[in-house]
Amino acid sequence: MSKIYGTTFQVAYVVPDLGAAIEHWTTKMGVGPFFEFPIPLPFEELAVREEKVPNDHPVFAGVGVSYSGDTMIELIQPGTAASTYREFLESGQSGIHHFGTFVEDYDAVMADARARGVPVLLEGTLPLSRFAYLDTAKPGLSPIVEIIQPYDAMFETFEMIRGEVRNWDGKTKRKAL
Repeated sequence: MSKIYGTTFQVAYVVPDLGAAIEHWTTKMGVGPFFEFPIPLPFEELAVREEKVPNDHPVFAGVGVSYSGDTMIELIQPGTAASTYREFLESGQSGIHHFGTFVEDYDAVMADARARGVPVLLEGTLPLSRFAYLDTAKPGLSPIVEIIQPYDAMFETFEMIRGEVRNWDGKTKRKAL
């Protein structure tokens, strides 16, 4: 557990092809099924590097989540717009991009991060949560941290996914949320 950002519950990968990544995780890793969010996500607010952008800013081409035990595996295919995900792929990287954590006091954690001089790469509000990606990355040492203030609907959605994962027969690899 990070004394600053909380306990990691999610490991997120940025991938060039969501379908190929899901195929790998389901057939080679035995993790699935992956639940895909409808794109575009219904952002209520969105900022890239502290600059507000339109709520339909295409940061995602696809997002799928599943669980391996209690750890959420998130696979993200970047959209066409500038974002931390697109930058990651364009720099020649793919793979682990960030760890996701739940925070109780989002505003306090954000104030602390800003006081520490941690850049905010992406910040927004969705019907399920408020979130921010904090640039804590150091190659070879640590990835970006995503802090998430979840709403009840997020916990309900994630619990539904956990139940499906526990009962997965390995046949259906992709499901829509």
